[in-house]
Amino acid sequence: MLGILADGTLQPLILLAVLTAATYVYNKKAYAGEIKADQLREIPAIAAITEGVGKSVEENKPVHYAMGASGGQLYSQLVSMTLVALAFLNYIAKLCAKYEAQLIVHMPYQAESIPLIEAMVREGYKFEGKQEAFQPSCLRYYGQGALSWTQAVTASYDQEGVGLNLSIGIFYSDCPISLEMAKIKGGMNVGGTGRWIMVYAFAMMCDYVFLGQEIYVAGAIISENPLMLAGVWIEDLGKFYSLLLLGVGLIVGLLGVSAAAALFAL
Repeated sequence: MLGILADGTLQPLILLAVLTAATYVYNKKAYAGEIKADQLREIPAIAAITEGVGKSVEENKPVHYAMGASGGQLYSQLVSMTLVALAFLNYIAKLCAKYEAQLIVHMPYQAESIPLIEAMVREGYKFEGKQEAFQPSCLRYYGQGALSWTQAVTASYDQEGVGLNLSIGIFYSDCPISLEMAKIKGGMNVGGTGRWIMVYAFAMMCDYVFLGQEIYVAGAIISENPLMLAGVWIEDLGKFYSLLLLGVGLIVGLLGVSAAAALFAL
């Protein structure tokens, strides 16, 4: 037993077992309706999206939605951010349809994500019973490259105006420039990314920001998707378990190796 503990192979196995059991239990609860969006904490940036749509209508300016130049990744470790971005796209499409705001979607350069993006927007308008209000021209594709994407987006802000700029998803160096232009043109910036290295840009330039992993929680809230809601609980459980191991390891380390051996021998 001590040999397994010493080489560190037991802890990952325990964590795997805990997360597997949690995945089964929480997914079952989510689909049974026992896990609801209102059980998660309130995030002010979510309410700010509706406020921004209202601002756009009052100022007769469009609502802009951006997933990032690289935001359409479907085959990478960042795909979870793409799924969250699509959930937000569906949400903003519903709000724009409901309040009759003009929507402009700046699509990423991954062409394989275009059908999903169009489907999310169409579904949002259909949900509000306003399919005829959907205009395919609101979906803007700028070809390959982050530079061309950034130039096109900032030009759109400058020429067409911006009431609300909602930017959610995978962002690299394209976000500081686009966020700054939206702010210069008087737009309300709401956004966030799961890439911690770019959170600074959103924190500096957004009126309301989703900090890192908050985009996943917010995505679960606005979509009310059972899998996403269950995922929030499962991830938190994994974090609590990791913190527990860290605390136990710290105490055992302070007690010394012999004390640790005696403890696990019990």
